[in-house]
Amino acid sequence: MRRISPRSWRNLLGLLAPFVLGLLVVLATDAGEAITAERIQHEVLALGGVGLVAYLAAAAVRPLFVVVSGSLFAVAAGMVWGPYWGLALALLGALFSTAVVFGLARTLGSGAVRDLAGERWERLASMAQLRGFAFIFVATLGFVFPTDLVVAIAASTGVRRRTVLVASVLGTLPGTLAMVVLGANVSQPSAAPWWIGGGAVIGLTLAALLLARLWFPRLAPAARAPSTAA
Repeated sequence: MRRISPRSWRNLLGLLAPFVLGLLVVLATDAGEAITAERIQHEVLALGGVGLVAYLAAAAVRPLFVVVSGSLFAVAAGMVWGPYWGLALALLGALFSTAVVFGLARTLGSGAVRDLAGERWERLASMAQLRGFAFIFVATLGFVFPTDLVVAIAASTGVRRRTVLVASVLGTLPGTLAMVVLGANVSQPSAAPWWIGGGAVIGLTLAALLLARLWFPRLAPAARAPSTAA
């Protein structure tokens, strides 16, 4: 926490405004009814195209909420639109959120990203410079790496936008598929979807860790990431 500069704190606090506004809207419009999967599906589908746009917009700005996982949006897409349309929308929303993180990192500068990364900056930035595509793919494949931070580091170290977007879609695909299937069956009494989702999380995380060790052997302590201007 001490490594985050006052400038970065101001930027981060400013990003909380949309989240606070959305929370106030929810509190003001909620009628006190029980929130169920069926109610959510009915209300979103009743909105038609507006519901689609709202979902994609919320998925795009998800990184601004910091603590909201992209997996929740994949589960929600499967729950509302089913496995096929849900997968397409979840991947599109993940692509938008990656683009937002990329743009913010380029706008705020490497200084803000370095502050957020802290002691991880040097190693992660070196990995991004070494193999940008593999770096993003591994980070988005499993469920252990800080995906948004990895995308921000890649952006601030010069990895091309197209490389980041393509690698993130390919890496996100298996986990997103598992979460969408889970969401599509969330109201079913069977425990099978939950086993599938849990197995996917464990399997993909182990695969990501294995690929990380194969593609990114431990860098020498003296290795330094190229410095970039804020």
